[in-house]
Amino acid sequence: MIRKILEARTIISQFPTINLEKSVITQLYNNMLQGKPKVPWKCLMYMNAARPKSKFTTWIQLHGKMLTTDRLSKWGLDVEKTCCLCQLQEESREHLFVQCTYVRRLWDIILRWMNRPMYNATTWEQHIQWTISNAKGKSKEVQVFKMMYAEITYGIWNERNWRILNKTATVGNYS
Repeated sequence: MIRKILEARTIISQFPTINLEKSVITQLYNNMLQGKPKVPWKCLMYMNAARPKSKFTTWIQLHGKMLTTDRLSKWGLDVEKTCCLCQLQEESREHLFVQCTYVRRLWDIILRWMNRPMYNATTWEQHIQWTISNAKGKSKEVQVFKMMYAEITYGIWNERNWRILNKTATVGNYS
């Protein structure tokens, strides 16, 4: 144990800007970041009451790492490229979460239920800006919106996967 403490002191001494009177962990973390930009959508992830699997799915979505058919086909996989929710366009992150008629109708229903303004984004950038603007703050409405966003993202992804794997829908057709 004493050896670990001495090793920690050696590591801390390598950072000349460490003030031992303040939180060392915070200072080490900030030194490791070294001014890297914060992601603009962090407000969606923190203090979100959604289920962990929904928050994880949202995190993957926001990082652009979802395995949509356009990404899978770029890797050389032979997949059906048409969106399984609306059957109208090629599936991509932008289409699946912004342009798909099934998803747009779903958002209209939920926003009407939440008494929120209607959704009119047509690009991924507009969608993210709209989402961030609705997710900032600490009010109950904002907390509900953040939770709903994560749960809707998970629900869309789950429905998409169900339709691909089982060739059937689990819920009604909103398109």
